[in-house]
Amino acid sequence: MRHWILVCCFITLLVTAAKGQNYIHDPLTQVVQDGKTLRDPFTGGFNNPQFWPVQLNTDGLTDLLVFDRNGNKVLPYINTGNVGSDAYRYDPQYEGFFPPMEHFVVTADFNCDGYEDLFTSYDDGLSVYKAVVVDGNVTYELEIEKLQYSEAGFSFDLAVGIIDIPGIADVNGDGDLDVLSFKLIGGFVDYFENQAVENGSDCGALELEHVNSCWGDFYESGVAKSVKLDSTCSESPAERSGMHAGSTFMIYDEEGDGDMDIVLGDLSFQNLNRLLNGGTSELAHITAQDTAFPGYNVPVDITTFPAPFLFDADNDGNKDMLVAPNKDGFSLNTDNVLFYQNISIDDTYNFSYQHDTLFTAQMIDVGTGARPFFFDHNNDGLLDMVVGNFGYFEAGAFKGQMALYENTGDAENPVFTLITRDYANMGIYGFRSLHPAFADLDGDGDTDMLVGEENGFVHFFRNNAAAGENANFVLAGPNYQGIDPGKFSTPALFDVNDDGLLDLVIGEQNGNLNYYENTGTAAAPVFLLVTEAWGGVDVRETGFLTGHSAPYIYPLTDGSLELYVGSESGRIYKYYPVDATTTLFPLISSFYNDIDEGTKTSVTLVDISADGIPELITGNDRGGVTMYRDKNTVVAIAAESYTPE
Repeated sequence: MRHWILVCCFITLLVTAAKGQNYIHDPLTQVVQDGKTLRDPFTGGFNNPQFWPVQLNTDGLTDLLVFDRNGNKVLPYINTGNVGSDAYRYDPQYEGFFPPMEHFVVTADFNCDGYEDLFTSYDDGLSVYKAVVVDGNVTYELEIEKLQYSEAGFSFDLAVGIIDIPGIADVNGDGDLDVLSFKLIGGFVDYFENQAVENGSDCGALELEHVNSCWGDFYESGVAKSVKLDSTCSESPAERSGMHAGSTFMIYDEEGDGDMDIVLGDLSFQNLNRLLNGGTSELAHITAQDTAFPGYNVPVDITTFPAPFLFDADNDGNKDMLVAPNKDGFSLNTDNVLFYQNISIDDTYNFSYQHDTLFTAQMIDVGTGARPFFFDHNNDGLLDMVVGNFGYFEAGAFKGQMALYENTGDAENPVFTLITRDYANMGIYGFRSLHPAFADLDGDGDTDMLVGEENGFVHFFRNNAAAGENANFVLAGPNYQGIDPGKFSTPALFDVNDDGLLDLVIGEQNGNLNYYENTGTAAAPVFLLVTEAWGGVDVRETGFLTGHSAPYIYPLTDGSLELYVGSESGRIYKYYPVDATTTLFPLISSFYNDIDEGTKTSVTLVDISADGIPELITGNDRGGVTMYRDKNTVVAIAAESYTPE
């Protein structure tokens, strides 16, 4: 039996040896893109989002659960009560009320209490979590570890492939929830009918029976955009082609005629296929298909494996269609949430394409693999933000770049304004997984740049700008000094041994840290490998071969050093104290501040608000940036800005 612990969002943990901080999501720092101030800049990016109705509290409004397959990340959005583009706002305080989930989630109210429950992937099957109200908020209890069905008097686990998203709805119109799912092998749809009503059971029972192995009488081959209609289970294998690869369901009654139609997304293609049910609610029979759905408007064309979701995105009372890529990895990673507004004036559906930036236009999102770092690029005394990435997915490949967000605010109130998505023309070099570090490496008084990348090398970019001018980085040392610690190098520059010279610490795919001592001078550093196991750091989780360590060294006022390390698991590791010679650093936390932003996190600590307390900034594999501030600072500023009515 699996158990999980409800973790509240605001838990006080030790941040520095001198003073404890309680980090919470930053609601204060502003970000401007394309001339507009973003509503939710630090949501953390979307790569493979899924969209479902939930209730986060008891205010009677339907809220939004976004679950991103990339990193298995829960992103709750609260219903503002507004109609239009600002109907929902990201509200991270509700994240801790959800259980751990993997691959996919479907929400549906199985026990008729008015609250959406959770159906999520578990061991090639489905777990069910029941919504319960605790102190005015909705949380979840494990109801069924592995959902089963009956057939011929025997019980079996209901199998669902981890790349699929099953259909869970009242398919036959009798008032309880049924399940549609493709077979793990093959292209027919299994129909699991809930017999709770038929058996006279109370609402809340999930008494599934396998009643049809070929629901709708169609076959999806996986090698064609269309399905084969009028197919039956009695067909011989020779009459079929292909095997099931991966599919998603959207179940709805398009025509308002009382039977369920479906929209399918398929792993192999960029389109959606709408299948129209010409049968009945009890005996489905697909009679027509639209392989370029919606063919009457702008057909979906998204790389790759589009997944459709039915959700009232603008709060106007009509359920709209949202489409996003379902394949984790090689899929569209920006401008990847297509919004099709339902403009129907009756019980039918009429989807009209609006744009492809629903929610994502309001956040920092640099594609895949965000790595944020700070330095003063224009010498105005304010720290600017540079965000490296693994890459933007374009034409079937990733293109690594860096974005520059210039600080256009002031010392106490930073405002980060997007200047360019290709800072220093990094896109021309063909590097991926760009991880920058900034310091003066040639002793001329300005800030130079080292960049780690996928192949494991680090590259030296000299700042050739005149004194007081904007930084101008030129590649002066490709494969700098032959340094190659391992794949996915993540350099950090700091005087570790306190000799007045910058040393080099590099994380890598294996999860360890490599320490290079500077045996040269400030103007001509020579980095000599001392150890590949600095401090005994290894951020690989049990059972994982890789760890993707990403170090950041933070100095305290007493001269001691803290070490923070991002990881593949998404957790941040904290070590204290650290130095050049200790063989095993004390591990303070392997889940620092309970921060979990998905997978492949990086971490930076820097005081961008001049209050003496560093902000904590993370990047993640979804391409987003999340900023955390000390809770006491946030509360104090909020109190100062409050004006009684």
